[in-house]
Amino acid sequence: MKKSIISIALTIVMVLLVFSTGFAKTYDVAVLLPGSVEFFSVLRRGLDQAAAEFGLNLIYADAEWDAGNQLSQVENFIVRRVDLILLCAADNMALRAAVTLANEAGIPLITFTNTVGTDPMGRFPGVISHVGRTDIEAGEIQGRIAAELLGDGPADIILIQGSPGTAPQRMREEGFLNIAQNFPEWNIIERRPIVGWTKEGTLEFMEAFIQSGRNVDLIACQWWSAAIASAMALDEAGITGVYVIGLEFARELIPYIQSGAVHATTYYSIVEEGYKTGETAAKFLMGEPIPDFVGIEQHVVTIDNLDEFEPEM
Repeated sequence: MKKSIISIALTIVMVLLVFSTGFAKTYDVAVLLPGSVEFFSVLRRGLDQAAAEFGLNLIYADAEWDAGNQLSQVENFIVRRVDLILLCAADNMALRAAVTLANEAGIPLITFTNTVGTDPMGRFPGVISHVGRTDIEAGEIQGRIAAELLGDGPADIILIQGSPGTAPQRMREEGFLNIAQNFPEWNIIERRPIVGWTKEGTLEFMEAFIQSGRNVDLIACQWWSAAIASAMALDEAGITGVYVIGLEFARELIPYIQSGAVHATTYYSIVEEGYKTGETAAKFLMGEPIPDFVGIEQHVVTIDNLDEFEPEM
């Protein structure tokens, strides 16, 4: 009888312990970032929010814009036997090997923000799901903004691009060119990738370009701080009448849009992108069905609707 009472008591204690943890299992999830920019600091807020909500132990790694370094990080996480890998590729082609390695090890892999491969929605054999925007669509949005500003007459255009080899750099260019091909009198005089997506690198390029004395009618920048750097360089040189357009939104950009120095950019929630990345990982680990693409909506921002959007950077 005593043994039965003790056995029942132990069972109750174990049940209470299970209930106190909410049946939760903590999953180890590797998060591989391509490099350090403010964008990813903001995105981590959403990731960390999802991690706290769904019981994920996020282990971050920064590739410092080096695809070989990121591939080594993937290999290290495979050795550690993490439960899932979240990959934001430093190079969308070079990191295809990471998918193969993870699949061979039986570790699920989800991509976010930067795709692996060439599909704009991130579909790639062995990748469970991709979370983010379609970067080709971002480039096409920017191309349509340029069309509204320039029309179909002759125009000299500079494309200022992000780190070479990254999916956003390649796909945003592709999207812009999809629109540009409809305007045969447009002349793209420069396609300039900037390592690390830095304002300083953009400013250095623009200062050198202005000193060359060449004409430009529109500067299309693949991220927000490049638009600011371009506007600054033009202003310092006393050059007017050049359109500057960007992608992505930040608080620092607001006065430039208000003054007309930057004519347009885009907005989407970076925090939402981070949160949905973590949520998608958690759903998969808990056995729930997930789509192969989780999209984040993009909006054009101009002086006319500036007050409708709250910057996250």
